[in-house]
Amino acid sequence: MAGEAGVVANAAEGSGLGPSTSNSGPMKLSIYPTPIPELVLLDTPSALEKRIGMVRREITGYYTGVHSQAQGIIDRWINIEEKVESRIKSFRDPTEPLNPGLLYTGISALTTSVITRSRGLPTRILLPPAALAGAFLYFLPRTTSRVGSYAEELEDRYVPRFGEIRRTSIAHSSIALERAKEGVAAGRESVNEGVKSIVESIEQGTGLKLKAIGWAQEVKREAQNIANGAQKDINEAHRIADGAIESKSSSSDSEDSKRLV
Repeated sequence: MAGEAGVVANAAEGSGLGPSTSNSGPMKLSIYPTPIPELVLLDTPSALEKRIGMVRREITGYYTGVHSQAQGIIDRWINIEEKVESRIKSFRDPTEPLNPGLLYTGISALTTSVITRSRGLPTRILLPPAALAGAFLYFLPRTTSRVGSYAEELEDRYVPRFGEIRRTSIAHSSIALERAKEGVAAGRESVNEGVKSIVESIEQGTGLKLKAIGWAQEVKREAQNIANGAQKDINEAHRIADGAIESKSSSSDSEDSKRLV
């Protein structure tokens, strides 16, 4: 083994592969510029900066949420305004002018409130709205009908039970009113029959013709009415004739003045 190691060492020395003992001298500079080393700066924010950034992001998010909610509320309100406007326009009847009717309705309600201001509390509370509703129905009947139809629609949609009770009450009131009218008519007929029987008994007992006297008075009233109407017609004819004469005389006077000129 020792002999083989010596042989290998001798071969290396003979081939020149062994360690060099010669001095290479000073190191030569490169002909290329030396590259500048890059400096890498690490951004390490402080705790205060981190806190400020977190607060700013929270405020920005809160503002964005509030702005979105406010915009949603505004959009919903605009939608409600458009619906209300379209509904109010649907109440108006094109054949019914609103200008004098609404004015008269407001004047009626205001006058009623002024008249009832010294009355009792129930009168002050109930009478002005009743006057407003009555004036609205009188001056704007078609608009009132449309408003009533919409009110019935809302009633059937939200409080159908109340609508049934109201309609039943109205039907019962109508029936009671018709019965009252029938009772009044029957009472009037009975009174007339009683008066007629009394008159007949008086005529039979005294021999006077009370019916003839009553009929004569009625005929006299009719004749008086006819005479009054005829007198009005005559007065109107006289007025028209006087106007025609005056216009003719004025025209003749103007012609005479033109001739003189």
